[in-house]
Amino acid sequence: MKDIWIITIYGFVVGMVGTGLGGLVSLFVKNTNRTLSFLLGLTGGFMLFIVTFHLLPESFILGGLFIAIIGILLGIILVIFVEKHVEQMIKNPLVKSSLLLGISIAVHNFPEGLALGSSFLTMSNLGPVLSLAMLLHNIPEGLSMAIPLRVGNKSSLKIIFYTLITGIPTGIGAFLGAYIGMISNIFISLCLSFAGGTMLYIICDEIIPSAKTLHKGRASSIGIVIGFVIGIVLYF
Repeated sequence: MKDIWIITIYGFVVGMVGTGLGGLVSLFVKNTNRTLSFLLGLTGGFMLFIVTFHLLPESFILGGLFIAIIGILLGIILVIFVEKHVEQMIKNPLVKSSLLLGISIAVHNFPEGLALGSSFLTMSNLGPVLSLAMLLHNIPEGLSMAIPLRVGNKSSLKIIFYTLITGIPTGIGAFLGAYIGMISNIFISLCLSFAGGTMLYIICDEIIPSAKTLHKGRASSIGIVIGFVIGIVLYF
């Protein structure tokens, strides 16, 4: 039982420190429309890579095409449902997009936590290595959530707080992964495609249009391409 709690702590540290560092980095970004437009584009490109080459392919492998499509559709439906209710409370579209993106990141952090918890049990030497890899790749995800908040003029404390809490599901997933040992592949596939569907909708409906609104030039388009390439470098 003691080992399970140690694994759980690993999960919380990996999730919260990774996304929290992304939020911290965002505070040092120069606050001009061109720069923020570029960074929003960078966010969109990076998240598009995650959806295209990470979330959806893994979902297809684990659960098959049918389960993955169901997850994508459910993710999009959730975003539309949340949007209708959030719009009544949050008028700033950038803050709204950040909130929705945070939800999708939190959802996909959960199955990552499951994988992390299981890795400590099945291959003990893999756990710490996988922890470091997940922590590093959570940093740009935290940054991608924080940039719209920064553009929306949210306070530094709120930005750090919101990015930290999106990492919590990693710890919960790590606990369940270690406790149960093996989780249904169908369930993990559904989680991954669900997160992929939410991200894909937010990128197309919120992130990229907002980047273009901030600055009409090529800054956001260049950011999208660079963000996509950064994803390739980080994951391969």
